[in-house]
Amino acid sequence: MRRGPFARLWWASALSSLGDWVTFFAVLALADNIAGTEGVLVPLVGRLLPGLLLATAAGVMADRLDRKVVMVISDVGRAVVVLALIFTTNLVTIFIVSVLLEILTLFRQPAREAAVPTLVRGDQLVAANSLSLIAAYGTAPVGSALAAAFAEMFSSSAFFEVFRSAEGLAFGADSITFAISAVIVATITIPKPTLLQEARKDPNGGQGGWRRTLADMKDGIAFVSKEGKVRRVVLGMASALFGGGALIVLGKDFAEDVLLGSGSGFGILVTALGLGVGAGMLVVAVFLADSARRDVVFAISLTITGVALLLATVATTVWGSAGWAFSAGIGTGIAYVMGFTHLHEVVDDTMRGRTFAALFTVVRTAMIVSLGLAVAASRALDGRFAAPFADGTRNVLLVGAIVIIISGLGTLWGVRNALVRKPLSEEMSRSMRDATHALGSMRGKRRIDGSDE
Repeated sequence: MRRGPFARLWWASALSSLGDWVTFFAVLALADNIAGTEGVLVPLVGRLLPGLLLATAAGVMADRLDRKVVMVISDVGRAVVVLALIFTTNLVTIFIVSVLLEILTLFRQPAREAAVPTLVRGDQLVAANSLSLIAAYGTAPVGSALAAAFAEMFSSSAFFEVFRSAEGLAFGADSITFAISAVIVATITIPKPTLLQEARKDPNGGQGGWRRTLADMKDGIAFVSKEGKVRRVVLGMASALFGGGALIVLGKDFAEDVLLGSGSGFGILVTALGLGVGAGMLVVAVFLADSARRDVVFAISLTITGVALLLATVATTVWGSAGWAFSAGIGTGIAYVMGFTHLHEVVDDTMRGRTFAALFTVVRTAMIVSLGLAVAASRALDGRFAAPFADGTRNVLLVGAIVIIISGLGTLWGVRNALVRKPLSEEMSRSMRDATHALGSMRGKRRIDGSDE
């Protein structure tokens, strides 16, 4: 592993993610201060919409442009844009700034994911992805705690009044994290994308304009939809978020009204789930790093996640549910690391950015649909069945768990042949990846020459 470059990219990503989470919690508080609970929906919609509209274009940029430059521009842009929130007093501005921040984040994510396999050896991708996902999601509770700490700091010292509010102080600190991330990324040597290298060798400069961009976008969509190894992972992750998304909006009601827990019940469930995710990533790094069948492990872990969530839903106490939530977190952590690693390994550099852009688009869509349907479905199912399924909240969570189980079993069926096939040696796997890379490079060269237009 090229420890120096990847370590720096990890620290940059951790800081960038921390800044994202601080902004997320602070902007929700700001929107709530302005317009109450309904106002909170404004930044949420602003952060979700760009992924549905621009993710494919972001993937093309990750495959065609210098990935380091894309990441640096994204971080610098966010460092500047987030400062506008300090002076924001209305929901319209919050929406606009949220959209801009999400667009910049949207272009950074595929570029970063596409760059990871160029900085680590294939046999260390699992460990790298475990660390990357910890940086992405492990910073969430830290970001929440920092947002609360900034509120205390603002109220205790007149020195911070220049930031106008506690949220403004959080946004100012957030800008610094983005700026530091940009500086760190700028110092990393990241290999140029294969398509960019081929374009520079082309005497015509790889010109093709908007038609080439549209063709690249079309190729990316076709690749993800037709390539079974990729499609199964993308749909599996999307189903996990669709099934688990209801827990975000219904978890508090489930803990307090169904399980009859105290005000801390929801916090106990979320903490147990988060600790389980971290434990799952640790399990992957320690025990499953050498697994040759990552898609099989992904499918099994997804199924375990669904079963554990189902058992957490039918539990009768907060602590009983929390125990199964912890187990579901372990399955989730393993599934995500294995899913990301599988995509890194089977997708060539010429298509990697578009693949991860498609992944982020599909999972965001699943999350939006889940959030939109959860409350309405809970009310519709409330009182429709006899005990213990009389509560609509529990019923919706049960349906979500079943969706994950079905997806896991479906994915497992799709990779059933791998269960009986002798795994390839690492040397043979590396040779096949090299051959795939060579074919992908040739395909990219034909695209540049215009022969596919």
